[in-house]
Amino acid sequence: MSTRRVVVRGFGSGVVAGLLLVALMYLAKLAIGTTPLPQLLQQPILAVMPGFVFGFLIDTLQHAGKVVEEAGLIVGMIVGLGSLGGAWAWARQVWARPPHALSFAAAGWAIVALVLLPISGDGFLGLNEGPTAPLVWCLLFAAYGGVLRVGGDPATVTPVRADPGRRRILRLMPIGVAALSAGGLVSVLLPRWYQAVFKAPEAGLSGASPEITPVGNFYVVSKNFSDPVVSEQGWSLKVGGLVDNPLHLSMADLRALPSVTEYVTLECISNNVGGSLISTGQFTGVRLHDLVGMAVPGSNATNARFKARDGYTESLPLSLISSQPEILVAYALNGAPLPTGHGFPARILAPGHYGMKGPKWLDSIELASQDDGGYWESEGWDRIALVKTTSRFDIPKDGDIAKAGEAARLLGVAFAGTRGISKVEYSTDGGKNWSAAGLGAPLSTLTWVLWDASWIPRQAGAYVLQVRAVDGTGAPQQPTASASYPSGASGYHTIRVEVSG
Repeated sequence: MSTRRVVVRGFGSGVVAGLLLVALMYLAKLAIGTTPLPQLLQQPILAVMPGFVFGFLIDTLQHAGKVVEEAGLIVGMIVGLGSLGGAWAWARQVWARPPHALSFAAAGWAIVALVLLPISGDGFLGLNEGPTAPLVWCLLFAAYGGVLRVGGDPATVTPVRADPGRRRILRLMPIGVAALSAGGLVSVLLPRWYQAVFKAPEAGLSGASPEITPVGNFYVVSKNFSDPVVSEQGWSLKVGGLVDNPLHLSMADLRALPSVTEYVTLECISNNVGGSLISTGQFTGVRLHDLVGMAVPGSNATNARFKARDGYTESLPLSLISSQPEILVAYALNGAPLPTGHGFPARILAPGHYGMKGPKWLDSIELASQDDGGYWESEGWDRIALVKTTSRFDIPKDGDIAKAGEAARLLGVAFAGTRGISKVEYSTDGGKNWSAAGLGAPLSTLTWVLWDASWIPRQAGAYVLQVRAVDGTGAPQQPTASASYPSGASGYHTIRVEVSG
């Protein structure tokens, strides 16, 4: 067999063995909780990706972004393991002492255990995930080496005196391994990917927005492929750093403190103009100002740093915390404990700021003398992240059909953080003329406003509708369109409606 054919066969066997390894990684996550390498590599890749590129992907892909990222990392890993198989097959042809497949598998293990796992934050040999993690990785690459040996050894396809049935089984084995591995991987990943892209919570709402978003439809965004699941029994909130009275508060301790309940609208900084990554809820928690006061800040403390269970970090100036008592350590949403996806057991709630300033799965608050920013700030996103004035149509939707001479109802929401909304206007001729919409009473100064209007199109044709708002200070919504990176999207929500005769 020519060297080229041997290398191609080795690459194919490496792909099959890599597919098995990746499938076993995800099954190991289900069984014992070890994190698959494609998920571990997310943060190092984000660290080197230019912020504007990531911002473009977020704006374009929204919830599908993480699916595309994970799928790309899986494909890249399988191709890399295929290349390792091709290198092994080549070495068997040209080296004086043909190497065993396990020796190349060991080389792959070394790259992962000594390089990729440490830079991903999983520690040397993956020990950050427990003492059994190195053994798991050894077994995964042993399985890879075994399949590579069977599928890529030229001896299995060179005419030899062997039982024909045995040779047939050996030739078919890679196909069976590939089919089983692909099936297992699809069964693990496809439901989660489908849920992320097509069944996002906010996608379940249609028509006019309710004043309070049901928990099941409250938008969810996180940096994680899999969010942490935190047990209330083993959790405590630590308040330390530059303080005279460090705190360790259990969930019972936190609930026993004086609490407040607020109606707050949250918006993701990656929400597109007219997008659905915005929701309103009733949050209950403890004022962050009160917790900081209990810890007795040192004279040189100027900032509060937050650390979350998933490694997320964020910070707020103490001056802001003191001047805005509505900033909470929240533990309930709409009268019930925070759901896991919303940060159980506790999260920071910073009204008037984009959601990135409110870490979920909060573990600690550390007072410091300088502002080190946070997770997304390190990727170039806005450090202050104040909500921009925004407005949108809920009804009609882009592409809807109305009838000439009949009243068409226009409904939507407008939001400007803690500044409130003083006016909403709509246009039915692409922005040439504007009319005032009616405003509902907001639930609080921290929530969106529901607006409505009635429009009677006089003749058939295509109409361009736009909406804009003015905040409570009199400042108008920015008309210039901009992407969400780095400070949040801006521009007027624009839809097209066809009017029939």
